[in-house]
Amino acid sequence: MKRLLLFTLSFILLVSLFAQSANSDIFEVNTHHKKSAKKAMVMSSIFPGAGQIYANPKSITGYIFPAIEIGLWVGFLHFNNKGKDKESDYEYYANGELINAYHYTNEDGEYIYKEVYRYDRERQTTIQEDLIHHANNPFYTNHFRLDAENTQHFYEDIGKYNKYIFGWYDWYNIYGMNELGEDVLPSSGDNTHWNWDSNTNMWLGNEPTNPTSTYYTSNADVYDANNGVTSIMRAEYISMRQNTEDDYTKSDYMMFGILANHILAAIDAVRVTKKTNLASLSKNNIKINLAPVFVQNRLSAGLTFEKRF
Repeated sequence: MKRLLLFTLSFILLVSLFAQSANSDIFEVNTHHKKSAKKAMVMSSIFPGAGQIYANPKSITGYIFPAIEIGLWVGFLHFNNKGKDKESDYEYYANGELINAYHYTNEDGEYIYKEVYRYDRERQTTIQEDLIHHANNPFYTNHFRLDAENTQHFYEDIGKYNKYIFGWYDWYNIYGMNELGEDVLPSSGDNTHWNWDSNTNMWLGNEPTNPTSTYYTSNADVYDANNGVTSIMRAEYISMRQNTEDDYTKSDYMMFGILANHILAAIDAVRVTKKTNLASLSKNNIKINLAPVFVQNRLSAGLTFEKRF
């Protein structure tokens, strides 16, 4: 947005500068043929190519700039819409698609049924509260600040910060459940599954509580290499977001191209107008021609003078 604003301000400045000198002709031009460079510039700054057509319908740039404009707008709409579609896809991937459902009876004999989405805010909150309880470190008291609503900030944070990894289901299935599909986090008393830095009481990672998890057995090396601070689902989500940003970046480039096309078209319109005016250059309206004349019944060469009114 900052670059877009800079381009816009530059465009306005250039138009203002050219507007001051657009009509300054070095030579006198017949008013009958003269075209307004200022008018041409303004026309092309709004509709690229319009000023060129006004000044000289035969000007090739009068057709090149509109063609470029159409191509850039098609590109902008294509990549912008593509980005929006991919944005919807990664949001749906995170917490819109039901990927599983399970049930069990807890220690109190209560029947528990849960629908599973890849990312769950409640799951995140439950585990982070357990971490805060066992960390014995005031640093974590206000460490977690995930948005309560599905804002753009929320979708950014769950892929950007490791501290929001608890909400991803593959992580939770490995480190927050047991082989029976029961929740083991949060837990009461001391928890041996949390790994801490002995000097700072900072969280380093977790030990698997469900080593038979299909997510863990398929990617054990990946999870162990990162001390349990990783999620294959999260990695896929990050890749989806990056692809989305790539398309939005391309749409930004198209918009910069559109602004540049307007600026260049305005400048070229002045050039075409000057060239057209110079082509009809005349310091006066009198034309002198050599023509045959009869003088005393004899054919002689003579000068004729022609003045246009």
